Amino acid sequence: MKNIKIGACDWALPGSGLYATQIAASVGLDALSLKIGLYENDYPITHAEMQKIYLNEQQKYGIEYCAIALNDFDNIPMHAREETKEYAIVWDLLKRAVPTAKALGVKIIQVPGFAASEIQSEDDMLHSAQAFQYLCDAAGEYGISVAGENLMTASEFKTLHEMVNRKNFYLYFDSQNYNVFRGYSETEILEGLYPYMCNQLHVKDGEEMSGGLLGTGPSRFFDTMDWLDKHDYTGYILLENYYDQLPLRQQSENPYDLLRQDVATLKKAIQSK
Repeated sequence: MKNIKIGACDWALPGSGLYATQIAASVGLDALSLKIGLYENDYPITHAEMQKIYLNEQQKYGIEYCAIALNDFDNIPMHAREETKEYAIVWDLLKRAVPTAKALGVKIIQVPGFAASEIQSEDDMLHSAQAFQYLCDAAGEYGISVAGENLMTASEFKTLHEMVNRKNFYLYFDSQNYNVFRGYSETEILEGLYPYMCNQLHVKDGEEMSGGLLGTGPSRFFDTMDWLDKHDYTGYILLENYYDQLPLRQQSENPYDLLRQDVATLKKAIQSK
């Protein structure tokens, strides 16, 4: 597989983001996706002081920041209605996302659509599309794209994509979510979703979410890599296994050894293509 950069989600690394840039460099990664944080902590990397720290770390270790994840949408509904208490929080986060991405040189804002933000009705779809439109318009001024990560089928995402109707709106693919949460075949769902994908994706494995080393679970990681290679995928592949969390941490006393195993597996899977 050519023109691939490998990286990780900072929340998946040992320490859940603490010293993530240094850790990424130490195991031979190219890039990191950064979490924007939680409302309770006032979204740490939206502040100039914290951004300066991240940029200094980037200069020191040579790690690219390829995405910012609006991870708090797992806890607060992106499709919150105006009369709810979450509405102001949602729009505060949306308005902070683009300036933060711009300050850190990030080209993709990743928006999770799980838990509180999962679309379960037509009204959810409508309000989510409106939020995505705002985010895409604000991001587009700076050449930044927006990608939604979710459990939608190809036809469902097509509907959302048409409703958003922005050229910088994409799907953020994950190599395990569809299988572990819906029982779908990852390669079969790729057939319909691939035209909408951005140039980044998450990889993880296991019987539970992020709970097994790559290639050891039912998601058919290697088949997914083969499929992407045959369709000339280029871009970023980011590790999202939880190396210091249960159940994966039971496999080794040292979570960094688990991380290094996954890095080696991913590099081998890419280089063998």
